[in-house]
Amino acid sequence: MLRPESLANLSKTTYGKQLIVALITAFVIMTFARLNLNLKQILAVAIFTYTIMCIVMFWEQKIAYAILGVVLLFLSGTLTVEDFIKFAYIDVIFFLMGMMLVVRYLEERGFFEYLIWHLSKGVKSAYKLISILAILAAVFSSVIGVVMSVLFMIPIILKLASKYKVNPKPLIFIVTFAANIGSSATVIGNPVGIVLAFKARLSFYEFIRWATPISMTSVLSTLFLSLKVFSKDIKLLDQKLKTTGSLRQEELKTINRTDLLKCCLILLLVTFLICFHSTIESILGLEKESLLLTSSLIGASIVLLSEHRRVRTFIERGVDWYTLTFFAFLFASVGALENTGITEVLAENVSKICGGSILQLLVTMTLLCGMISALLDNVVTVALFASIIHHLASLGYNVYPLWWGILFGATFFGNATLIASTANIVAVGILEARKLGTISFFEWLKYGIIASFFSLSVALLLLYIQLPLML
Repeated sequence: MLRPESLANLSKTTYGKQLIVALITAFVIMTFARLNLNLKQILAVAIFTYTIMCIVMFWEQKIAYAILGVVLLFLSGTLTVEDFIKFAYIDVIFFLMGMMLVVRYLEERGFFEYLIWHLSKGVKSAYKLISILAILAAVFSSVIGVVMSVLFMIPIILKLASKYKVNPKPLIFIVTFAANIGSSATVIGNPVGIVLAFKARLSFYEFIRWATPISMTSVLSTLFLSLKVFSKDIKLLDQKLKTTGSLRQEELKTINRTDLLKCCLILLLVTFLICFHSTIESILGLEKESLLLTSSLIGASIVLLSEHRRVRTFIERGVDWYTLTFFAFLFASVGALENTGITEVLAENVSKICGGSILQLLVTMTLLCGMISALLDNVVTVALFASIIHHLASLGYNVYPLWWGILFGATFFGNATLIASTANIVAVGILEARKLGTISFFEWLKYGIIASFFSLSVALLLLYIQLPLML
């Protein structure tokens, strides 16, 4: 039997990584074989497990293995072209594309740095300043996405750390934790929310009613905990801030009044359409969720018309095609599990384990989704769990609370490990690029696992209190 330290050593070499992939794939196959699956189901599980493990072990080549997984599913007969188109979530992909273009336009013009400076100018308390920046990271994350929030918040955090000569790591932890948790507040904060909006037909109103209060309460709770954990570093910054003074506007990006007005109008229009999409769809007799998809594309079209002289360059740089392609192929892999009935088998077994209790189901599904999201991509994890929830609904359960459980599990556990959220990787990447230090996997885990369990405990408690209102 391999010990943890043996596995750690094996994972450092290509041969060792391949061996770990083979061992885990074999273990999963043997586990599922006890469930009396047919040949196609076993093949689907084997290929999906192999694909996911290869992505985890060979992260730099993740898109190659995502495509290889789909190829193997096609060749094994467990995925058809029709299923691939159905499960690739083209609506989600194009919604994200539109939002990426809008956010790129706002970010290029310094819109967010302008807002941050005006909201934090004159603040001479480090505790108050870091709290403002963390809350802004959470709010921006809920409006423009967690990755973009981190992309423009971390450079400001590093400017603070460099100017006052303090350790930047605690500041990165605090802001990134807030951004990951805050991304659950609205439908557009995290790709997970987009998947649930289309998969579970959850409206923007429902997110505001159920997700926003819990998300923001968790942000404030985790912020309070973080300020306690990193109190020595914050106290040092506080002393230097009172001596030196706050950041000046000229140290950040500037924006002229015309661009500021354009940015405000575009952001307000897209936000308005997303907020009231269901009402407008009813009035105009449109198909449900059609305006939700259209809202980001309307914003993207306005941006591209404004950037007509460099449309091609703007699209190439503004859209993360690599990530979107990766999502599409992984979504299709999850679709093969649903198509072959694996998710139905999982739903039945989860139901038996929980004994029919909706509270046990809520806690079990939330924790499982969170812990798996800490190791795998949270979007793919949610896509898998969404299929399981649909099958639980067919068994007669009121699954409405479960949708919010997996939302919080997937987003809050994005703080657990360095690879659990793209935002974490981006934050550490910026730190390393500026040659201001690095954060190891275990250093992140030390604080991230505490933040994840603490914030998710708050969310589960609030869900439990409101459970009678959901049933």
